[in-house]
Amino acid sequence: MKTKLQGIGILGSGAWGTALACSLNRKGNITLWSYEKQTVKQINKYRINKIFLPKIKIPNNVTATNNLEDLKSCKFIFICIPSQFINKIILKFKKIYKKEMIFINCSKGIEHNSQLLISNLIKKIIPKAKVAVLSGPSFAIEVAKKKPTAVTIASKNQNDAKKLAKLINSRNFRCYYTNDIIGVQFGGIIKNILAIASGIVEGQKLGSNAKSALITRGLVEMKRIGLTYGAKESTFNGLSGLGDLILTCNDNLSRNFTTGLLVGKGKEIRKIIKFKTTISEGVINSKTIFELSKKKKIEMPICESVYKILYKNNKIKETIAKILSRDIKKEN
Repeated sequence: MKTKLQGIGILGSGAWGTALACSLNRKGNITLWSYEKQTVKQINKYRINKIFLPKIKIPNNVTATNNLEDLKSCKFIFICIPSQFINKIILKFKKIYKKEMIFINCSKGIEHNSQLLISNLIKKIIPKAKVAVLSGPSFAIEVAKKKPTAVTIASKNQNDAKKLAKLINSRNFRCYYTNDIIGVQFGGIIKNILAIASGIVEGQKLGSNAKSALITRGLVEMKRIGLTYGAKESTFNGLSGLGDLILTCNDNLSRNFTTGLLVGKGKEIRKIIKFKTTISEGVINSKTIFELSKKKKIEMPICESVYKILYKNNKIKETIAKILSRDIKKEN
């Protein structure tokens, strides 16, 4: 007799994975997979994730583990690991995969080597897998503290999207749904790059006018690449597009914004990365998006500028001057 899958599995015990565990704990027992053995010990013994989400009490029905096998009976698998490690983990997870499982990607990135969206990467490894994407303006610490938050769940299958929205939705964590899985992912990817740009603007003390222009024109770039890959324009005006963009471009809680802030103040990106315990997805994503934009001939001057500052050592003031001296054109 087959065992019916139940419960929630979360891949990744960083701030976001832990926050989701705290938010979803009333929906059933949760198994939280962690790469760090010390984190597993802390959660199971002391009910705290000292490294990634300190001062937050983790519910008793959340069990941490280092063993992927412990997630084999979970129906819902939330992926909360950095995008560049997902390929490796899903390849391992494939051994315990069951067709009843649903993957929910919560990583806001794109895999650099394959240049695939995470939903497509998972489908490449497990072709018959059901894949959804969760995104939106949601700082982990605020979700964990049960502060009001609204997000979007996307699945090509609208019925799956509705079911997942119902699963995720709670009093302080509102979940909308859509079938635009491409648009929701590109929103999360591009906003990270733009958050770095916003941090640079802040670090250079260029003012609120400059930041407002950056966010507005950045949204145009987000739409350009998204529409090229088949997204719906309306998605970028929603939570996973404009909503997330506003949040991450204006607050020090954003890892990408603080990375840009340090760059804007003259710090070298390699030194910033070396001393950070968390990953700023926008750094490597800026390189991938630059390559994709050139391949598809998409005009993305802000994202391109971030890439050249981070990887080509372009001077910030010269890069800004170049953007401002571009030919006058009609706003679109």
